Amino acid sequence: MTDLAVARWTRLGPVFSPDSIAVVGASATPYAIGNTVYANLRRDFPGRLYPVNPRRAEVLGDRAYPDVADLPEPVDLVIVLIPARDVPALLERCIAAGHRSAYIISSAFSEAGTDEGRAAQAAVSEIAARHAFPVVGPNCIGFMNGHRTTMANFSLQPDAERPLAGPVAIVSQSGGFGSFILNRAVVERARVGFFASTGNEADVTIADVIRYAVEQPEIGVIATFAEATRDPATLLEAARRAAELDKVIISVTPASSEAVARAALSHTASVVGSSQVYDAVCDQYGIVRAGSIAELIDYATFLQDGKRMRGRRIAVLTSSGGAGVLAASNVAETGLEMPELSPPLQARISPLMPSFGSARNPVDTTAAVTAMAPENWGLILGELCASDEIDAVMALVWGGDSDHADTVVKLYEQDKPIAPVVTIGPEKLADRGLPAFADPTRAIRALSAMAAVSARAPAGPPTHAVDQERADWARATLAEAAGEPIVLEATSKRVLARYGIPVTREVVCHTEDEAVAALAEIGGRVALKVQSYDLPHKSDSGGLVLGLATPDEVRAAYRRLARLGDGGVRLHSLLVQEMVPARLEMAIGMHRDPVFGPVVAVGLGGSLIEVIGEPALLHPPFTRERAVGLITRLAGGRITHAVRGLGADHIARLADAARGLATLALDLPELESVDINPVMVTDTGIVAADALMVLR
Repeated sequence: MTDLAVARWTRLGPVFSPDSIAVVGASATPYAIGNTVYANLRRDFPGRLYPVNPRRAEVLGDRAYPDVADLPEPVDLVIVLIPARDVPALLERCIAAGHRSAYIISSAFSEAGTDEGRAAQAAVSEIAARHAFPVVGPNCIGFMNGHRTTMANFSLQPDAERPLAGPVAIVSQSGGFGSFILNRAVVERARVGFFASTGNEADVTIADVIRYAVEQPEIGVIATFAEATRDPATLLEAARRAAELDKVIISVTPASSEAVARAALSHTASVVGSSQVYDAVCDQYGIVRAGSIAELIDYATFLQDGKRMRGRRIAVLTSSGGAGVLAASNVAETGLEMPELSPPLQARISPLMPSFGSARNPVDTTAAVTAMAPENWGLILGELCASDEIDAVMALVWGGDSDHADTVVKLYEQDKPIAPVVTIGPEKLADRGLPAFADPTRAIRALSAMAAVSARAPAGPPTHAVDQERADWARATLAEAAGEPIVLEATSKRVLARYGIPVTREVVCHTEDEAVAALAEIGGRVALKVQSYDLPHKSDSGGLVLGLATPDEVRAAYRRLARLGDGGVRLHSLLVQEMVPARLEMAIGMHRDPVFGPVVAVGLGGSLIEVIGEPALLHPPFTRERAVGLITRLAGGRITHAVRGLGADHIARLADAARGLATLALDLPELESVDINPVMVTDTGIVAADALMVLR
């Protein structure tokens, strides 16, 4: 993270917690944006408020000032509602007058697609950077800080009911869609205490605002909608800090095009799309990924009380067998667990329900729940909440104002998380301060999000220290491929070996006699490979012969491969390489995502890399533990087998190799992609049998 990024978010206090505000373009005209914003502030802003309008002596009964230079004091925040062409000059006057920040709600900047709009936004960016003057916007809807009773937006009308200030923050690039999310969250009873839209982000980015929100003690959950990630370093720093403070960032972002991650020469890039990278980065840094706005609000509402789960085991209390089956299916999809309850726990529950019910899990009281004593249902839920066998409970409640709902409210105050699913009147339970779902599927997914948050581990080392001597050596070694489309395999492997990645024994040869001598030196069977800048994938172009055991076989193969030069292929040399028997072939690769930079992938190798393109993705720098955990889960854990697949030692060595490649990628930003495929898994370890590097 750059010093500029740090400085930017730390300067946002005057923006979001101002003691004094000027509104340039404040208006008394009904329904005008300048009227809505000023009236919202005037209603309950506790600080000093100044309307600025050269055509009016007063606005809504307050004295108006003709310009920011005429205000009686330098203000913390200037809210801007004037035409785009006039904004740059206004900012210069704000800075000259000592005002501390600006929030530009005005539109018709770069989003308008005109030369005038683009020029105005470029000028705003330049002024903000030159003076270190925080500017949010332009083309946004404003913000709300309920903890400071500051409603500086036109999303909510001045006479509308204010949201109950709570621990949820909503941060959106889009003003209109952010307003939609805010209003839906209020309807769903999320306790939203902070809202901000960042618009075109001429200066302050959504990542800056998220980073600022993480540090606010009254905020525990930050729900975000971003159309693009412009400042990934600050976003990841915010995520790391949120995990340290046990806060939660929830993100819903449109899937980005897979095409942006493609690279013509890289197998790794062909199986890794940018949306997959975003998902992997969110998982690594503890950002909860929501698939829709409804899910975003569900997660925010369920997590706003700060509850956590000790594990992934849930109990389902239902009066409908169908709901129990649906919940069980959802549990399997989300990776939660629904264990059968122990005989002692079942023995305590069974006498409280009809004889034809089930106490196994789901705990099904059947529709006869209506004939049960209400206290019995409460005792069953109490037993589940008190049990060490269960980490959370999903409870189906028929009515939001029923006796069962009263029991849920009482037990919700305990530590054990409860996800109530309410058939009739979920809002009645929500009005009592509880999350209330109308759909079992949404409840299970919210529980899964809570389990993920509860189990998140530190993202890993936040910085990378370059071994300059090693980096300089690697850069000098790769310089021999300058101007070429690829790096030769032998050169690539020398660099990989310097970074701790085991490689095959091999000899670079320029004559038949050298190749025969290499066979004798290596022993056993060998492979003969063409080394050419024109053949990135040797097996696809006839540049590879396997299983050579005698001098005559080597000579014949050498002559055959040498004839590739007759077709115009530039032959640099031939590589004689040991043949390595393997129980399994893996692949390790690196490519540079256009947003997040280097990403390391570990997956099945050989020809399977593009057939089963589901590698583990890691964003450098990362810990060995992180790599081990993801590699262990490859292919659903089916390749983790000490005899036929990956034993614990193999997994550890693959993790170390992935970290070595990550270090190389961080040391050499000019390295565009690396494919190490296959990585042979042998009885004694791992060894890279082929490698392809691409420089920018």
